[in-house]
Amino acid sequence: MTPIRWIIASAICLTAAGIWLFAPSEDPHAGHDQIEDVSHYTCPMHPSVKLHDPDVPCPICGMDLTPVPKQSGSSVETFKGPAFVTLSDDQQQLIGIRTDVVAVRETAGEIRTQGRITYDERSLTDVNLKVSGWIRELFVNYVGKRVRRGDQLFTLYSPDLLSSQEEYLLAFRGQNDGAESGWNERLLASARERLQLWDMTNEQIHDLEQSGQPQTAVTIHSPADGIVIDRKAVAGMHVNPSTRLYRIAGLDTVWVMADVYEQEIQRVREGLAARVLVPGAGQVEGRIDYVYPYLDPSTRTGTVRILVANPEDKLKPDTFVDVLINVERSRALIVPESAVMLSGRRRIAFLAIGEGRFQPTEVRLGRRYETGYEMIDGLQAGDVVVTPANFLLDSESKLRNVETTMLESTGP
Repeated sequence: MTPIRWIIASAICLTAAGIWLFAPSEDPHAGHDQIEDVSHYTCPMHPSVKLHDPDVPCPICGMDLTPVPKQSGSSVETFKGPAFVTLSDDQQQLIGIRTDVVAVRETAGEIRTQGRITYDERSLTDVNLKVSGWIRELFVNYVGKRVRRGDQLFTLYSPDLLSSQEEYLLAFRGQNDGAESGWNERLLASARERLQLWDMTNEQIHDLEQSGQPQTAVTIHSPADGIVIDRKAVAGMHVNPSTRLYRIAGLDTVWVMADVYEQEIQRVREGLAARVLVPGAGQVEGRIDYVYPYLDPSTRTGTVRILVANPEDKLKPDTFVDVLINVERSRALIVPESAVMLSGRRRIAFLAIGEGRFQPTEVRLGRRYETGYEMIDGLQAGDVVVTPANFLLDSESKLRNVETTMLESTGP
């Protein structure tokens, strides 16, 4: 609608309201003697105020009250049922009202929503120790560093680990000295297994055998490929087996956590294909690998997890993305989205009932499709509804309801 039409249409509503609400009067009580049958007195600014004493001001704003005559059979028009708006053809053309039909339509085979890239939780690896000790030299000293499996993380001095190395060397030398083979082999195997459980690699154990001397500071290596996303390790710190020193996340695959409204979540299932539109990286393909079995009570949405390959590390965790989920097409009774007006917890559509009259009708909606909302209750196939300028119709309808309230007889 052009700005000129907005101005003219708004003027229609405001002028009508102004004439009725603010008609000048030298004395609000003048003419009371000429009114034989007064129903009650009301405030022009607050029509809900209904009093029988004309000398009492409005308890809300303090204005003088005006009389409301009793209705007679022929002089006052009465309104039954919901308020409606009547507009001539010229007024409809001026405002630019258009209509559409509620009809059974084929729903789109695609759900559009938003999501956020997160780490694939199955690729997370924590680095902690099985022995206590002290960190001597730190090789990975910041978050965000890329590491490969086997890369050096830090060196550790541990009295327990040092003692286990000496036990291993003792058993290893006994084997070479021709000690009782069965007992010594079991002792050697047990000492070797302890060193492996305490994160010494086979190469380190081999070096221990070759040197014949225990390593005072043992190098701890990365157990996985990925990015360091958390670091607690600091040179010189004392560590216990319960201390998480690093967290490493693999980025070969990522998850996209998409929010789907409860009206549409039933159409989504595991295995469906999805497209993810990433700012600056274009479109990538993915597949739904899990639908979470609960809704967020604050947003009334369900969460869908999409698995996406990320071979070039273009997909950055915590990036917000648009998501298109391919679903099966179906047929449903659809009302155009623009025909529905949200009014608090209510959903209102303006139904064209003929002769230029438009009636506000409360509706109950189902799923939201690309072509509109699924109609559950309130409208039927073939109903004609207004699509633009609903706020003008709603304003006009409220004025009509106010006028009806002013004219209703309540009795003394």
